[in-house]
This record gives sequence, C-alpha cells and structure tokens, in this order.
Amino acid sequence: MALPLSSASRLEFFSDGVFAIVITLLVLEIRAPQIGEHARPAALWAGLGALWPSYLAYTLTFSTILVAWIGHNLVMAQVGQVSLRVMLVNGLFLLNISFLPFPTSVVAEYLRSESASAAAAFYALANLFAALTHRGLVQAVLAEYPQGAAALLDIRVKSAWSIPWCLACAALALLSPLVSFVSVAAMWVWLALPQFGHPVRERTGP
Repeated sequence: MALPLSSASRLEFFSDGVFAIVITLLVLEIRAPQIGEHARPAALWAGLGALWPSYLAYTLTFSTILVAWIGHNLVMAQVGQVSLRVMLVNGLFLLNISFLPFPTSVVAEYLRSESASAAAAFYALANLFAALTHRGLVQAVLAEYPQGAAALLDIRVKSAWSIPWCLACAALALLSPLVSFVSVAAMWVWLALPQFGHPVRERTGP
C-alpha cells in the first residue's frame, strides 16, 4: 500500500542527505601526522607520504559511495509513490552505506600491519551487507513497479553477482589484502557501469 506522498522526492532528499554526510565523514578519518611542532619540513613530507593507506582508502570508498548513489538514483527513478516496503528497505541500504567510513578507517589503519588481511576481509564483509540491501532495494522497487524491469535489467542481474563477489573478496584478503580492498571498490563500479548510458526515466505518476 502506497503512503500518501505526492512523489518519491522526500525519500530521495533524505537519501541524498545521508550519502552527502557519509562522504563528508570519510575525510575526517584522515589524521595529520604526529611529528611534533619542531620537526623539519622533510619529516612532515615523510609523515604525509606515510598516510598513503588513508588516501587510498578514502579515494576508493568515496568512489564506492558515489557509484552507489548513482545506482540508487537510477533505481529510485522507477518509483512513483513510495510504499512502506520500499522505505524500509531503502533505510536498511542507507544503514549499511553509512557504516562504511568505519571499515574504511580500519583498513587505513591496518593495511600495512600483520592484521591487514583481517582489515580487508572486514571491509569486504561490510560491503557484502551493503550489496545485500542494495539487491533488496532493487527487488522491492521492481515488486512495486514491474514496469521498470527493462530499465533495471543490467543492475538487477549484476546485483545478484555482487554478493558472491564480496564473499570472494573477503577470502582473497587472506592472499592479498590490497587486491581484495581494490576489488571491492571495482565491484560497485562494475555494478553501476552498464546503467551510466541509460537515461533516467522521468516520473509520470504523482
């Protein structure tokens, strides 16, 4: 049963706000190097260079969230009025997306340590839950608006593959944490890439 809303605009505004806040929080996880106020410039440059795991983690997770937002926009373009089911599944998806800054900070902190494989696996599993709820959102929207099946065909098929992909990345972390970490971000790009050329359907309903 659809809620008495004129459109899906309120849901999209709320979702966009969450995405914007999550992306902003990512940069707050990059801390200035602690070298002391009397350190020479070379020490500061060395300290900044040593933060490369933080730069990498920020860049890849920013890209992940950006692609997830693009995919979310394409999915929500199929929605007229918003059902309670879609709102709840969308909330679960945002719950997992908003959690990503934490595993990002874990990877940035431990990528060069003996715990790198555990950090990368944790990041992959966090993305697994985001992928699961993304898949659920696509399914919930199509259940309410089956006319969007053609527009979401690529993303619907690939969202099913995103789940074993994340599981494989978690296992890959045991062999190469860095490759596992990069592969998770690549999964989101792969998930949304076929949709970039599709025009977003303008809603005709209320």
